[in-house]
Amino acid sequence: MRKRWVFSGVACLAMATLGRTQGAEANDAGVVKVIEISAKKYEFIPAEIRIKKGERVQLKIHSVDTTHGAKLILYPEGSKDKATPGLKLTDPNQNEKVEKNVDQVLDFVAVEAGTYEIKCAKLCGLGHGRMKGKLIVEE
Repeated sequence: MRKRWVFSGVACLAMATLGRTQGAEANDAGVVKVIEISAKKYEFIPAEIRIKKGERVQLKIHSVDTTHGAKLILYPEGSKDKATPGLKLTDPNQNEKVEKNVDQVLDFVAVEAGTYEIKCAKLCGLGHGRMKGKLIVEE
């Protein structure tokens, strides 16, 4: 009977720990919030993403129909200060094309609150100019 209680306690602790790490902030010892985005003519799904300031985020973008390029604008909309980006990419070379069936990974920390644009960076057809998404960083 005692072994069953010990096992139950350990199982509950493990489940609580795993549940806590999903969506936790970067301040929690480097936890990364992973968000999946689908790129298809002429939209990103989801079109709007909300995260918290200070979070470390990994956007996993995959192209569904043709080759698309995802470009994350690093400065918030309306920002006049272009010296310091509001999103700090782990590798600035990540802002490049997405190939069909191959995920593009954008790994960054949200340093400043605001609304950031995600654009298609590869001409993909007549609706290319309206293929945009929003990343909203909240305080």
